[in-house]
This record gives sequence, structure tokens and C-alpha cells, in this order.
Amino acid sequence: MKKHLKKLYSSSLVRSSGIYTISSVINSAIPFLLLPILTTELTPADYGVLAMFQVVVSAVYPLVGINLEAAIARKYFDKDNTVFAEYIGTCVLLSLFSTFLVAILFSIFFIKIQEFSQIPPFWLKFVILVAFFQFLNTIILTFFQVKVKPMKYGAFQISRSIVDVSLTLIFVVLLNKNYAGRLEAQIISNLLFGILAVIILYKSKNIRLRVLKKDISSALKFGVPLIPHAIGGMLFTGIDRYFLTNMVGLAQTGNYTVAFQIGAMVSLITAAFNNAWVPWLFENLNKNDQLINKKIVKFTYLYFIVLACGSFILTLIFPLITRVFVGKAFTSVDSFSNYIILGFVFQGMYFMVTNYITYVKKTYLLAIITISVALIKIPITYYSIVWLGASGASVSWAITFLIFFLFTWILSARVYKMPWFSFIN
Repeated sequence: MKKHLKKLYSSSLVRSSGIYTISSVINSAIPFLLLPILTTELTPADYGVLAMFQVVVSAVYPLVGINLEAAIARKYFDKDNTVFAEYIGTCVLLSLFSTFLVAILFSIFFIKIQEFSQIPPFWLKFVILVAFFQFLNTIILTFFQVKVKPMKYGAFQISRSIVDVSLTLIFVVLLNKNYAGRLEAQIISNLLFGILAVIILYKSKNIRLRVLKKDISSALKFGVPLIPHAIGGMLFTGIDRYFLTNMVGLAQTGNYTVAFQIGAMVSLITAAFNNAWVPWLFENLNKNDQLINKKIVKFTYLYFIVLACGSFILTLIFPLITRVFVGKAFTSVDSFSNYIILGFVFQGMYFMVTNYITYVKKTYLLAIITISVALIKIPITYYSIVWLGASGASVSWAITFLIFFLFTWILSARVYKMPWFSFIN
């Protein structure tokens, strides 16, 4: 086994994963270091508004982007005669059209959305804009990922965070704009880097705004079934914040969001690794070699063990982190910590098993399972908060991600045979 692992570690997977992880750590560390400032300058209720703004953006994003970034990533590995630049251009134009339709629907239900989110109407108007430019940001990152250019991926990601944080410091600290300043910074940074993403693709001749019927069909066939999946994913975080906001108050939503941001340190590692893992995994699955598949399974189990051990350490030091980085007004952060971290552990395990479903292009199955578990989460979250108070939101987060991970693993094992129980031989 040591011999197999040594070969695996010397591969491009580990080299790319290391760069993705370092860039993601730096990218996440920048806003994390802002916590002492923001939790001093903003109240828990302010943080609650910011959290709900992100919830609404996350709800709109799948409808704006139609998961076309996933279609782009998968199309790259088809190795057919499709011109990749034209495919990207088609996806951007499809997103523009979808954004227009979503904007009409958003305006019709604007009052209801405002009541649900408790976001001031002026700022709610920017949700569609932010979602679209986030999609452009995601396209360039997806492009760098499939091309295995982790350095460019990291440079773009970190630069965007630096601009976002710099604007936040100017608007919140120097100009005393409270939560409004943080929203302004998000809006401007997403817009600037969305435009930069298109410029990079255009200058490198990797986007051609030409609509081809076969590309439209291919992109929509892959992306549309993932919309319920993406919406379900949004519900995993949105339901918690919705019930906290409407059952307990924006202040506890703010406390929960700060705890969630700290616990997400687990996610930044797992997501960074997954960025490197997906291209490597798809390339090796294409070989249809059972020996390679056994190595993949062995590594997956080892990864589960390392992830669980590392997260246990994080639960021990979490109270110290909150004392150092979180303002005194946020008094309930620690009560959410353990179960939030546990939920992120299950999320990391989910990442390792869901890619097989994407590989076989049966994305509609992801949609079914995501929506199903998200619907299950609604009563779990509601009654967890009723019985346990605000901390019930974190309990619900852990329980539902465990269910999500297990169901996805079972499904992936059915659609793509891997030696999950026979890899030892």
C-alpha cells in the first residue's frame, strides 16, 4: 500500500492539490482576519442582514447560471470536435438570457422576497447583478481548473478577495457605513472581476460569442437537471438562516453565520482538494482500469480518516479562535461550533463520492437526492430549533449532511461501480 500511495503522492494530483489548498487558505484567511474588525464594527443583527443577502444570492444563482460552469467542466473532458471557446461563449449568452428572465420574476415577487429575507429593499435590488457576475467569476475559475492551471486559479481568487476586503475596510471602517459598506464592497468586487474574467477569456481566445444549436442542447441537457441540485444545496444553508431569522431573530442568525464562517475552514481544505481531485479522477476513470480504481478507493478511505482527525482538533481549539477573532457582542458563537464542524466533515466526504455521478452525466440523480434531503431538512431544522433553541440549527446542519453523504454514496455506487468493499484484494 505504501508503494501505491507513494506513486499517488508524486502525481500531479498532489502537486495541484497543494497549490489549490494554499491559495484557498490564503483566500479564506483574508476575510477570516477581518472577523475581529467586522464583529466589532457590526452588530449581530448587521451580520444577519449580510447572511440573508447571501442566502438570496445563492437562491438566485442556480437560475442565473443554470449550472453551466459544470457543463463547461464536463465538456472539456469529452475530447470531441467541439470548439471549446464557442461552447463557453454559448454558455455565457445562455446565462444572459436566463438572467433577464429571472430579473422579471424577481421584480414580480420582490415584496414577498423582501418580507422573507428582511433585507432592506434598496440592497435587495442588487441580488440579480451579484449573481450574474459571480457566475462569470466561476467560469474563469472552472476554466483554470480543467486546464490544470492552479497558479492562475489562485492568483485570480486571491486578488478578488484582496479587492473585496480592501473595499470593505474603506467602506465599513473609514466611512462608517456598517453592513451597507460590506454589501457595497461585495457588489463592486464581483462586478470588477466578472468583467476581468471575460477579458481574460477574450484575450486568450478562449471565448467566442457564437451560439451553436448543438452547444445549447448539450449545455442545457447537462446544466438544467442540476438546477434543483443547486437549489437544494442552497437550502442546506438557507433553511438554517431562514428559521433562525424568523423564529429567533437576526442577531442569532449573525452569531450562527460567524460560527459557520469559522467552521468553514474545513470546507476550504476539502473544496480546494476537490478542485484538484476532479480533473485527476476523471482522467483516471477514463482508463477503465480496476487496479487504478482500487487505488482511488484506498486513497478515499484514507482521506476520510485524515479529515475526521483534523476536524476533531478544530473542535478543541474553536473556543480559543472565537476569543481571539470574534467581537464581544457575538456571545453565542461557540454554541454552534461542534455540529457545524461535523457537518463540514460530512460535506468533505460527500465531495469524494458525488463526482462519479457527474462523470456518468446522470446529473438528474443529484437533483433528486439533493431536493429530497433538503425537503427532509425543513422539518428537522424547525423542530431542532423548537426543542434545542438556536443551537438546533447547527444540529440540523450535521444530521442532514450525514444523510446527504450516505445517500449520495449509495447512489454513486449504483451508477458507477467502484471496489468500495473489495479493494483489499
